[in-house]
Amino acid sequence: MENVEKVTNCLQCKFQSNIFRFLSEEELSYVNDMRFEVSFKSGENIFKQGGPLTHIVCITSGMAKVFLEADDHSDIILRLMKPTELIGGPGFRTDNRHHFSAAAIVDTVACFIEVSVFEKLLNDNTRFALEMIAYLNRAHIGLYNKLLTNTHKHMSGRMAGTLLYLSEEVYESNVFETALSRQDLADMSSMTKESAIRVLKEFKDEGILNCYSSHFDIANKEALRKIYKIG
Repeated sequence: MENVEKVTNCLQCKFQSNIFRFLSEEELSYVNDMRFEVSFKSGENIFKQGGPLTHIVCITSGMAKVFLEADDHSDIILRLMKPTELIGGPGFRTDNRHHFSAAAIVDTVACFIEVSVFEKLLNDNTRFALEMIAYLNRAHIGLYNKLLTNTHKHMSGRMAGTLLYLSEEVYESNVFETALSRQDLADMSSMTKESAIRVLKEFKDEGILNCYSSHFDIANKEALRKIYKIG
């Protein structure tokens, strides 16, 4: 963990979360005064499951994974966070603890904003509060869909869902380079690393996917969608 000096200002930041557009200049200045920036190297924890939830985190560059740590030392990756996205959690206004961990998967910069700042903004700005609720609900819908996928689909369907998520929501392209390891792909799909590698090879042999190292090229997206649908 490195730089804690502010290098941008919330009023001019191009990586400002969309919900901040509902704040006045005075409110944005208040946020700016009550935050700090931290740089993380790839692999470093941003916060730890079970730790105190004192700040809401906004990713401004890079990418992070949000994951559950199980008792058997395995991980379940819930989602990936890109610039402008907020990481908080159900501990906000409940038990004030983190219920999942977050770690950088590439070099990442994040803004830490005190929880008390969000409490004040939510109390003072109704439009901001409504947009915050909508933002959280969209995230919850994604988690519910992931739960349904990972509990009711076979391994090929789960991996198809992971690849579609990466293509459509994370990298927004059928061809992408990723810093995710094969273990990360397994953790996103609720399977072992060995099973993930086997399913990826099956997709490759069937002409659905071209992949090597960090490079992925979805050659037949309709076939991938069909596999995801039938599970």
